[in-house]
Amino acid sequence: MSKENFTQVLQVGEEFSVDLEAIPGAGYMWEVSHQSEALVILSQDVVSISKEIGGPSTQRFILVARQPGNFSIAFDLKRRWEKDPIKTKVFLIQSVQ
Repeated sequence: MSKENFTQVLQVGEEFSVDLEAIPGAGYMWEVSHQSEALVILSQDVVSISKEIGGPSTQRFILVARQPGNFSIAFDLKRRWEKDPIKTKVFLIQSVQ
């Protein structure tokens, strides 16, 4: 399993998106594995779909920080029926007034 970390600074109440490459045809989709309470997921969707059979797609999460501070959200790439993810991405959010 690989793990990546990303940092982003934004204003309180500013919406931001997280775009992650998924492979829905093979069952690999991103799931939130950890989320700070101050971060709210407004929506999630698959926004682009490969024309290749079993090809990659982009899964988009729209989030907002409701208060100032340092927060994190982690996403796991896995098949729903499998226990362990093949990849984890952690986003560290600094929300300022």
